[in-house]
Amino acid sequence: MQQVTASIDIDAPASLVWAILTDFASYKRWNPFIRAILGRPSNGNALRVTLQRRGRAAVSASSTLTYLREPRELRWRRRHLAPGLYSSEHRFRIEALPAGGVRFHQTVQIEGFFAALVGRGDQRATQEGFHAMNHALKQRAERMQARSAEPAGETTYSYGTTVPPMPVN
Repeated sequence: MQQVTASIDIDAPASLVWAILTDFASYKRWNPFIRAILGRPSNGNALRVTLQRRGRAAVSASSTLTYLREPRELRWRRRHLAPGLYSSEHRFRIEALPAGGVRFHQTVQIEGFFAALVGRGDQRATQEGFHAMNHALKQRAERMQARSAEPAGETTYSYGTTVPPMPVN
């Protein structure tokens, strides 16, 4: 068995991070690693997942969503060859932090007779992809959280000055 994992702390609620992760249609706009997921986030559904590792061609594969526990965990499994020879499970997990925010964990686990053939180069490319995606997710979630926290009726400029609304007579 081979496993690659990466985690990142995000200053946003689990519900927001979950909403971003399950909005598959938006992946192409923000996700540098998982460029697309076609399908609906529901247990047992078929998915078409497209990965883009840096310096490599995009690869699409059919998978099955095997586990969904809103707003905490999402998994899909891909069988590459005959059962027992080679399969992978990709997992997203959101862990609430005591001080607020969440820790996002991303893991891929490769199993089967041919799992040992996965080279260090593939593992390194996957690790880089995980880090790129995790940082993009953090940036997107924290930006959306900051926007939702702005008081109504005030305007915040890019240099940080907040201007209260003008009184209406």
